[in-house]
Amino acid sequence: MIIYNVITAICLGLLIIQGLYMIINAFGKKRPDRIAFIRGFKNGKCALIYITAIPLYLIGHIYSGKDMLDAFFLAVNKIVNLVVLKYDITSIDQLMKDNYFYYITIYVAFFTVGLNAVLFALSFTTQQCWCFIGWLKRALTPNERLIIFGNNKASVDIYKSDKSRNKHIVDNLSAKETEALYQEDIYYSSCKLPDERIDWIFKSIERTGKKHKVIVNTECDDKSIRICRKLINAMNEFDGDKDTLFLKINIYVFGDPKYQAIYDDIVASGYGCIKYVNKYQIVAMDFISKYPLALFMDERQLDYNTALVKDDVEINVAFVGFGKTNRQILLTSVANNQFLKKGKGEPELKKVNYYIYDRDNAKNDKNLNHSYYRYKDECAGLNEDEYLPIPTLPANEEYFQMDINDGEFYHHLKELFTRSKNDVNFLIIGYGTDLENIDLAQKLVEKRQDWGLDNLIIFVKARAYLKEETLLNEDKCYFIGNERAVVYDVEKIISDDIEKMAKMRNEVYDLEYAITNEGLIPTEESVKANEADSISRWHKQKTEQERESSIYACLSIRSKLNLMGLDYIKGDSKDKDALSEEEYLRIYAKGDEIDLKTYAYVNANGKPIINYTLDFKDTLRKTLAIHEHQRWNSFMISKGTVPSNLYQIYADHNGRKFTNGKSYRERRHGNLTTFEGLVEFRRLLANRKEIIMKKKQMIAQQEKIDIKEVVIDERAEIEASLENEAYKKFLNMPSRYEQEFDVIKYDYQLLDDAFWLLNKNGYKIIQKRG
Repeated sequence: MIIYNVITAICLGLLIIQGLYMIINAFGKKRPDRIAFIRGFKNGKCALIYITAIPLYLIGHIYSGKDMLDAFFLAVNKIVNLVVLKYDITSIDQLMKDNYFYYITIYVAFFTVGLNAVLFALSFTTQQCWCFIGWLKRALTPNERLIIFGNNKASVDIYKSDKSRNKHIVDNLSAKETEALYQEDIYYSSCKLPDERIDWIFKSIERTGKKHKVIVNTECDDKSIRICRKLINAMNEFDGDKDTLFLKINIYVFGDPKYQAIYDDIVASGYGCIKYVNKYQIVAMDFISKYPLALFMDERQLDYNTALVKDDVEINVAFVGFGKTNRQILLTSVANNQFLKKGKGEPELKKVNYYIYDRDNAKNDKNLNHSYYRYKDECAGLNEDEYLPIPTLPANEEYFQMDINDGEFYHHLKELFTRSKNDVNFLIIGYGTDLENIDLAQKLVEKRQDWGLDNLIIFVKARAYLKEETLLNEDKCYFIGNERAVVYDVEKIISDDIEKMAKMRNEVYDLEYAITNEGLIPTEESVKANEADSISRWHKQKTEQERESSIYACLSIRSKLNLMGLDYIKGDSKDKDALSEEEYLRIYAKGDEIDLKTYAYVNANGKPIINYTLDFKDTLRKTLAIHEHQRWNSFMISKGTVPSNLYQIYADHNGRKFTNGKSYRERRHGNLTTFEGLVEFRRLLANRKEIIMKKKQMIAQQEKIDIKEVVIDERAEIEASLENEAYKKFLNMPSRYEQEFDVIKYDYQLLDDAFWLLNKNGYKIIQKRG
């Protein structure tokens, strides 16, 4: 009996070890490892259990009187039956009766086999059950839905960044891909064509009214564009209210900027529901938001009392590499990093100097030529008598076709950055892979020490690396462009803080316009009605450029605060004490009190409505309004917009109303002029109204009716006034209607409302200096 007990003990030990191994791996590991382990049961990973059971049956049969060969084959036969869970002890019951230790071991073997069978079954059924549970969540819970078209690493990052919505990834998935998503606990829907899933989305909206967020990120522009076209077709066939469809579904499509014109057309056709997402622009905006150039300037370069750059200071920005990211950073920087210096009269532009190093001829780019450089080309030979004062180019750029391995490369940089100790210098590295960029940054940190520079800030583009993961510990070296944190985060895609501010600012802009131009009397009801209309206009009537204009304006708030020696941080930060609104206004509007009393009886979303007049005093507040207009000019120029001529401002008509020279389709704008030119702009339009009102007044007197009942062909009346270019005499002629057509107030509006915008979005204003 001793030999039987020894063999039984060995088998029991092996079975216990295997049972514990299964339990620990099946229930004690993280999800991906646990699922991978269970999946292994399909491949016979735990066949050792059955092999261990053979000696148990063998000794049982021998104890019953079988010879060795018969006992072995009979044991194998019993194990084959055991695989299909046929538990049979009749051939070994004699030893089980006589040896309790053997009896326990046999049932341990049966339990282990059963556990193996359960796990084997789970390996087939759990994924299907899990998918069904995911479907139930989407169908039965009220949460907003998130549908991501395209299965790739970026889409997985977007999926994981969302914490509240019912979400799944849609694509034509292979078995290997579905298994990988299942292991990552990512719900999915596999379909050869997206049509069925798109139809389901809109049927769901019509049936349940649930809100949907759709992200198209296939990493193939052809595929993404086809999906967008199908989404638009589904919108066209939607039986519900198309005017409010944007409240129920929002679609965000990622695409390469070289196809932006195509995506712009898609956006325009999408009932206000579609937004184009340029990941390079997101990276650039995040860079400008975190690191405006003025943040790194202090009293050596800036006069905080006037927000002006000092006379002997140059601002230099060098790019190493000029790919899609750095090209977008240039455009976004030009549109936001604007500075003023003391002029003969009003403050004038202080241009930032940009130096671009690339081994290719980086200036030759169709997108740059279509956008930023269009202004320079179109304005080169203009007759200035036909225009309001034309703004100067917003920046200086110089291109160097040079490889970083060129012996002259470091010489160029040293000469640039060591010209004056008063200058402030920035270097943006984005020419290669993460490791190549980091390696060059380390070399330039050493060069900076060799050159004795303390006025050079280095930025390193690293898509996947964080600075903490490297040995680069220099204080004046910053990592930018981490795509998982900056781009592939669902809240940044759907509505980040800057865009929320932009929508709020747009509501205020519309309200100020309605008060001044449409005679709106601010009441609680009219303000709320304006808010609802403004949201609709934002999605359905505003062009993408108009929306971006408000976004870029809010993006510039931090830079403007920096010019005054202020900054903003998250409201829950314990770093510094926040300024009150009164303290902020004492710095910003000292000697130029904002009229908060006229409409004190009502507010807009907690913001006092400001009464604007034409009394623009020479104060810091006015300087920053000039700065804002210069920033807006620069933004429009970066988009390829050119000035409208005097005729277009005065007489251009789109069949419904005078355009005042604004045409986003033709990419021209009547306000693209200097700050002083805006005075001429408003007088031109005010006198146009003067002509129209005189004509109406004459008819009203003749026909003895109220002037409001008079209808004339305003377009024809103004065309008639164009003889001998008589309208030019109105440029400097005051008019009683000037306040109605003043646009300068909108340049004041941003910083007038900055405290409200920031506070409402969870930020506080602090002192930057000291």
